[in-house]
Amino acid sequence: MEIFLKGFLLGFSLIVVIGPQNAFVIKQGLLKNHITSIIIACLLCDFVVISLGVFGVGKALENSHFALIAISIVGILFLLFYAFMSFKSAIFAPKSLDLSRTSALLSQKQAIFSILALTLLNPNFYLDALIIIGGVSATMDSSMQKACFLAGVLCVSLLWYVGVGYGVRVLLPLFKSHAAWRALDAITGLIMCGVAYYLARFVWDLCIHKLA
Repeated sequence: MEIFLKGFLLGFSLIVVIGPQNAFVIKQGLLKNHITSIIIACLLCDFVVISLGVFGVGKALENSHFALIAISIVGILFLLFYAFMSFKSAIFAPKSLDLSRTSALLSQKQAIFSILALTLLNPNFYLDALIIIGGVSATMDSSMQKACFLAGVLCVSLLWYVGVGYGVRVLLPLFKSHAAWRALDAITGLIMCGVAYYLARFVWDLCIHKLA
């Protein structure tokens, strides 16, 4: 359960960031435009790439302490940068989602192509899935632990896309609230700092073990 929760919290900190992909999901959800197809596309992308990160990149990193340390350090720096940006946004940058541009609705093919492009052409997606998630999974000893960790991450993905895609109309007043965005950014920043601390302790222990 602890491993599942660790994956859940990491997934939450990475996915609950309103970038181009999530903004697209939110807008299409508000417009009720092929949202089921869009959610399925998002979930498939997450499942394939994150699974590669956990069982592919993460497994390869286990055999190289140097690569594991290097990847973990990159992950720490990236997490701290995202945490800084989240805290900065929480303090200085009130947000609201621009829904004023309601042009012609996208066809199903256009909607799927758009979400795939926004997901798969985003370097941060691979950095999250392969570097950060893969790096954290490499610290785990067994395939069962990795599977529990993966389940935690994917659980967030499922809950987020389904919840946002179908529930965003109900939550429209919340998404217009500056206070809600600030609270979300602050929570995201705190979780990212926590994961960065976990990775930093792992790197420290690995370096001490290697020098011993």
